[in-house]
Amino acid sequence: MDAAVGTGDADGVRRRPGVVAVARAAGVSPSTVSNVYNRPHVVTAQLRERVLRAASELGYAGADPAARSLRSGRTGALGVVLRERLAYSFDDPAAVCFLQGVSDAADPQQLALVIVPAYPEQAGAFSPAIGRAAVDGLLLYSLVADDPLVEASLGRRLPTVVIDSPAPGDLGVTERCGFVGIDERAAAGAAVTHLVELGHRRLGVLSLRLSADAHAGAVDAASQAAATASVPRGRLEGARRAAEAAGVGWSSVAVEQCQISDVESGRAATHALLDRAPGTTAIFALSDPIALGARRAAAERGLSVPGDLSIVGFDDSAPEADGLTTIHQPLREKGRAATEALLRMLAGEQGSRTVLPTRLVVRGSTAPLAAA
Repeated sequence: MDAAVGTGDADGVRRRPGVVAVARAAGVSPSTVSNVYNRPHVVTAQLRERVLRAASELGYAGADPAARSLRSGRTGALGVVLRERLAYSFDDPAAVCFLQGVSDAADPQQLALVIVPAYPEQAGAFSPAIGRAAVDGLLLYSLVADDPLVEASLGRRLPTVVIDSPAPGDLGVTERCGFVGIDERAAAGAAVTHLVELGHRRLGVLSLRLSADAHAGAVDAASQAAATASVPRGRLEGARRAAEAAGVGWSSVAVEQCQISDVESGRAATHALLDRAPGTTAIFALSDPIALGARRAAAERGLSVPGDLSIVGFDDSAPEADGLTTIHQPLREKGRAATEALLRMLAGEQGSRTVLPTRLVVRGSTAPLAAA
């Protein structure tokens, strides 16, 4: 039997059938087989069906992608480097919206996505994971500047776009990195201004993780000043400025840090915050899941929202039916804009900086301070 058909050579080693074998079986030229797989629009439906039938009988599935990538120098894949475990990232509504936006831009280009999650308790495992990822470029989604994964990612020297954090001022290689984010300070300032305009002066803040090795608990002024996570650092700064502009001393504002952005973390942090600042009448949570956890904790303590406690979230990722006052940011557009920026870099352009708009959305979780 002809070895080109793919059954075996004289040495008994099974060979992968190739274009020539398929062309012989279908009675066409090798270039026709190539067109069927790479330019199907130039081949008639009948001829395409004949070639594909012959290929199926031989076990031929198309050009070897590894060989193709070696010839082109491209893998046809983009890497998305996430800040948490993979399961958490698919549970987090903000991350899900972001990944949908990435898909909006990657799908028309028929690009694959390689997701590289972080494992906070195993920092030494970060570098091998990112080092093995076969990708053409990287999207770094909301990482902390001192996270070893940032250094490992930048060490790949691939076109890279940072989303949200580290902010451009926190990186020494901004000339080869694009950036897509929001004005964290202005957005947080709008949230706190809303609360103080409602008459609230006894404020609390539920923060995201301030550094790669941070733990849940109370956050003092020194820890806030030393924060290496661009997102919570910017939001806390914006909240401080708005509070002080309204005559509320920042030292009187209780700040509690959450390890991750989820409902349970927000619930636990709210109980801790209210235990040490029981007179708090309004809470600004730096994510919607944390804000929903705050509302759950309030119910457990017999507090009504917004009658006893007003709550503002951030992201506008919670279902509208939850009635959460929040800061809206275009999460899906952020993923799309970041991916489009990375594609431009892959085409030879320099990295760019994009700041997307935000707005306060007032719903039912905030109300004027009740009269004493």
